[in-house]
Amino acid sequence: MNLERYFSDIINDVNNAIAKYLESANTPTLYEASRHLFSAGGKRLRPLILVSSADSLGGDRKRSILAGAAIETLHTFTLVHDDIMDHDSLRRGLPTVHVKWGEPMAILAGDLLHAKAFQMLNDSLTGFDNDIYHKVMETFVNSVITLSEGQAMDMEFENRDDVAIDDYMEMIKKKTAYLIACSSGIGSMISGGDNTTFEKFFNFGLYLGISFQIVDDIIGITSDESELGKPVFSDIREGKRTLLVIKTLNEASSEELLLLRSVLGNRNSSHEDLKKAAEIIKTHSFEYAYNLAEKYKVMALSNLSEINFKNKDAIDALIYISDFTVKRRK
Repeated sequence: MNLERYFSDIINDVNNAIAKYLESANTPTLYEASRHLFSAGGKRLRPLILVSSADSLGGDRKRSILAGAAIETLHTFTLVHDDIMDHDSLRRGLPTVHVKWGEPMAILAGDLLHAKAFQMLNDSLTGFDNDIYHKVMETFVNSVITLSEGQAMDMEFENRDDVAIDDYMEMIKKKTAYLIACSSGIGSMISGGDNTTFEKFFNFGLYLGISFQIVDDIIGITSDESELGKPVFSDIREGKRTLLVIKTLNEASSEELLLLRSVLGNRNSSHEDLKKAAEIIKTHSFEYAYNLAEKYKVMALSNLSEINFKNKDAIDALIYISDFTVKRRK
């Protein structure tokens, strides 16, 4: 199978579905702001996982595309609000929604995307019996609750010096991994997967999501702004307690700690000091972080290998996505 064509077809169909739900002549500014981040591209990782999971069980493609659009729209809602909370000025190489339209309109755009995500998912479930409908909706609702808790933990950690690696792992499981698990799990549910199959797909997404976030934290330090699409070293400026930072704070020398503590959470830090801090973090944490990301990827694939699938090409697509998650550089 041509994976590039397979992924391209899914992405195009998901983008078209989203575009149809975000058309409006009544309040054009609101809808333009809501569409903004979609026009900047993005990996569409979550809908790719949802549709590939559904395809692997012989699911209905039209239904899974719309469910995938719902997942991507929900994810984009979180990005709009995250950028406000983190005071980020760039996302995917474009000005963030609140920078371009102001915070009040950005909040409304996020709220609209949140509602539209539920509308899309509801429409994707037309014709299902009540049990499946309620289980899918429950999984989706729980993902919103869980990622909100994860975002709150992430923000609270910025003001704490006692954040442990276990705390970080719980935070990224909530903030990032659960929505990816929701993607693969819903793909299974809308395609006839039983409870055991759902659990395997859900755990696949959960472990892959943990791996994804660890690598994302690494990329935030190693990539330049043109690759990253947002300001480089922003996690350090904001004082984010990533796995890399926690590991480094536990191991760094007194001299290194002095520099690290002077730049973590200091938005006025010079680029030179940020670069020095990044080098210290690389030295103490990169090998550990990459090994941990690889470990969780292997755990994800272990769950995938236990599924009785109908479409091997779709499973191969999920394996490719898993490998890409660890190897990517942006």
